[in-house]
Amino acid sequence: MAFLTSLDEAVISIFVANGPSSTLPKLMFMSLRDQIDPTIAAISTFWTLLISVVLLFFNLRERGPLKDNS
Repeated sequence: MAFLTSLDEAVISIFVANGPSSTLPKLMFMSLRDQIDPTIAAISTFWTLLISVVLLFFNLRERGPLKDNS
């Protein structure tokens, strides 16, 4: 739960992590701020598509097999 909360709180992560230690939100924020790199956008797109496919799979699985009414 703390990991998920830390992803949402990038500003707090920047102030908390100092020196050589660095958190994932801090690295992501610094990457977006310092350079133009499509890596973060690609990862976000991948995760969005993955979650959509998983939700679609479970939705179709819940409905059961399609019945032919002919």
